[in-house]
Amino acid sequence: MSMNIEYTKAKFWKCALQVNPASYIQYRGKNQDVSEDDYNQRLLEVCLEESIKVIGIADHGNVDSVVKIKETFNAHGIVVFPGFEIASSEKIHLVCLYPENTSQQALNNYLYEFDIDISNGTIPSTKSADFILSRVNDKGGFVYAAHCTDDSGILKHKLNNIWKNPNLYAAQIPTSLERLKDEGDQAYHQILLNKNPDYKREKKIAIINAKDIEDPETLRKENATCLIKMSKPCFSSFKLAFSDSESRVRLNSDIKEKYYSRIESVRFVGGFLDGIDIEYSEHLNALIGGRGTGKSTLIESIRYALNVEPISKETKDQHLKVIKQNLGSGFAELTVKSAVKHGKRYKISRRHGESPIVKDESGSVSNFSPRDLLPDIEIFGQNEIHEIAKDPSEQLKVVERFLNTDKIEKESGVSVVKESLFVTRNNISDLTLNVISLEADVQDLKTHEEDENRYKELGIDQQLKLLPIVESERSTFNKISGKVEVLKKAIKDFSESIPCGDFITEELIKEFPDKEIFENAKLALVELKDNINQSVAKMEADSESVKQKVELLDKELQVSIDRQEDSITKEFKKLTPVEGLTGKQIGEEYRELIKNIERLKPKRAELDAEQIKLDEEIAKRKALLAELSEKKTNRAAAFEKGVKKLNRKLKGNIKVNYSAEKNRLALIKLITHYRLPDVAEGRLSWMKEANEFSAPLFAETIKKGRDALIEKNWGMTPATADRLSKISNKQIMEIEEFKIDDLVSIELNVSSGDEPLYKKLDSLSTGQQCTALLHMLLLDNQDPLLLDQPEDNLDNAFIAERIVTQVRDAKLTRQFIFATHNANIPIFGDAEWIGVLESTNENGMLPIQNQGSIDQPNIQCLAAKILEGGEDAFNRRKEKYGF
Repeated sequence: MSMNIEYTKAKFWKCALQVNPASYIQYRGKNQDVSEDDYNQRLLEVCLEESIKVIGIADHGNVDSVVKIKETFNAHGIVVFPGFEIASSEKIHLVCLYPENTSQQALNNYLYEFDIDISNGTIPSTKSADFILSRVNDKGGFVYAAHCTDDSGILKHKLNNIWKNPNLYAAQIPTSLERLKDEGDQAYHQILLNKNPDYKREKKIAIINAKDIEDPETLRKENATCLIKMSKPCFSSFKLAFSDSESRVRLNSDIKEKYYSRIESVRFVGGFLDGIDIEYSEHLNALIGGRGTGKSTLIESIRYALNVEPISKETKDQHLKVIKQNLGSGFAELTVKSAVKHGKRYKISRRHGESPIVKDESGSVSNFSPRDLLPDIEIFGQNEIHEIAKDPSEQLKVVERFLNTDKIEKESGVSVVKESLFVTRNNISDLTLNVISLEADVQDLKTHEEDENRYKELGIDQQLKLLPIVESERSTFNKISGKVEVLKKAIKDFSESIPCGDFITEELIKEFPDKEIFENAKLALVELKDNINQSVAKMEADSESVKQKVELLDKELQVSIDRQEDSITKEFKKLTPVEGLTGKQIGEEYRELIKNIERLKPKRAELDAEQIKLDEEIAKRKALLAELSEKKTNRAAAFEKGVKKLNRKLKGNIKVNYSAEKNRLALIKLITHYRLPDVAEGRLSWMKEANEFSAPLFAETIKKGRDALIEKNWGMTPATADRLSKISNKQIMEIEEFKIDDLVSIELNVSSGDEPLYKKLDSLSTGQQCTALLHMLLLDNQDPLLLDQPEDNLDNAFIAERIVTQVRDAKLTRQFIFATHNANIPIFGDAEWIGVLESTNENGMLPIQNQGSIDQPNIQCLAAKILEGGEDAFNRRKEKYGF
């Protein structure tokens, strides 16, 4: 069969490995009422309906039906593995399957070799199970233990020596492992898990379901088939799958629907990667190739299409340089399946120098951005993981991804309280300024009142007793005019805030089943607004009329005041001169004094009112600070709980330590922004390690002054304490409500034994630092992870011992795309898709024949040439590769 794009990646195919022919029902003691052709046709129909791609023929000691079944099934693309079921001399049943091109004559020869009477194939062989296993394997076949927990099964007969034979690849059980345990077969359960010392195998046996098919309808049962991962359904790939059964063999009951995003395909038009078209696996994908073939370019082009920026300026500059040089005037196009959009597919394309374009499945341009579709996608180019290892803030971001940070922050309510504290801080600052200003006015008023007493001693107040009355008239009428303006503005504001029914449009309600109700509601709103508008119009007319009346009265009052002032001025001349001042001069001074007193008199009441407001805000702030303390405690407890859960997921490979509000760098920067003389960051370094330190305590101590700061023994110099004691009250409030960052430290278990030995990230080698971070990056995320040559900064031993194991587990619920030259990742990680890039001077190339899984000979050969260690290293992996 020629290479087909369908076979460029490994996936699970449904296989029925114990299919019996039409004659089998007679073996069961029943009458066969359909012809062999009709039986085969019905068998085919059920296979097609159930998407069964492979069947294994396993009649008891007979292969007469093989040719007809192969002809019928092969014509419809279903692969047939010919074979038979026999009983060994120990009377245990074994199913022997052979390559699809094995002839009927060859099968009969095998039966003859096993001393099977084909006229009565149910009679046990005279050959032992060990002999049968060895001979089938020598002939390129495959054997599994049939009905291993039943009366004819290997476990029922307690044949642990045969169970441990490495030529026995698999064991058939009637149900799932868990159900077997629940039904009371504890001993079998332990053996199948390879935990019974008497049955301990060098490699855990593969568990399959392969129910005897005596009727086509039986194929529909869950335990009639199992799932085998292969690039192309064929015997060589089938057999190779059992060399890595933990990755490639599954029961139907093992497969649960996993909801996660994936990049389904990518294609390039123009540029260095022109013509490359990839359909990725939803699991592990490994891009390999020599230097300069375009591995990094491909990863960076996907990053560019998704508009995911590198973490640093240096890597961003390098990323843009790669795109400019290699994408050119062409474009990259991705097809993605988005978990957050309920599994919907979108196409994302981007040309160099332009923004990404997102289209939905209908081809319509979407308003979603790539980040809306894959909000948590992670892409790291060469050395980017090392950059994270050097930056504590980036490490914190990695850890926070697993802690539901947004949810904890929201539920804690800390941000809400901080917003309220910000308001009170500004209110207190404004009110304090107002109080200070009013206190100055009241002080001036007291001074003026004292001056007034001096004039009273001279009897001038009696001679000019009309003067303060006139000034009181003037200030009182000014208030009246002000009230009119306030009322006019209030009417205007009210008028502009009246709701209306304009939002109830014909377009909005045209499909509403209760459209008439909404139409009547709109009429009611319109009527209400019309009535209100009429009232507002009257109020506006009334207020304008009042304004005009007040203006006329103001003029009338001013005429009267002018007349009164003329009279008062005449009285000035009658005043007795004092200390060289004429009566007129004394009168003018007195008039000015009275004007100021009348102007300032309201300030006393205003001061009292503002002081009450200030006291209320201070009390409110005090309560908010207490609430903030409580909520920060609850927040810290939630994060600590999340970190414990995270550490359990990390399974001892790394350990995350969490300390609430211990990273004080941001607080140091805040204080340096106050630009206190001689107080730079260095003078505040003591703050990083200060014991019994918190932002509220620090603010409270600043209020107490220089000596209190020194007495705390936090490590500051007296000069620094003096400078800090002089900062403003508003700055003190800013400090007391400041949320100090949490401190997260990561430790790697560097022990190779059972006892863990943890070392902090900053004490590790570059490779170990990056290994620790990669452990975390591989954890829960519904969006893909793309890595460009992660092994460049990883400890090689850790890749083989830990990273690959974690990848194998994680790839079941997350997509990975790695560009690599380390054999451990695609081979022991069992990559479902391997792409082998090649290049000329002008272009990178990835033809169809260079895409597939390790079960394909062409991929094996290409990988052996390119990956780490070359063919010698690959020969050492003989069992995995099947060389």
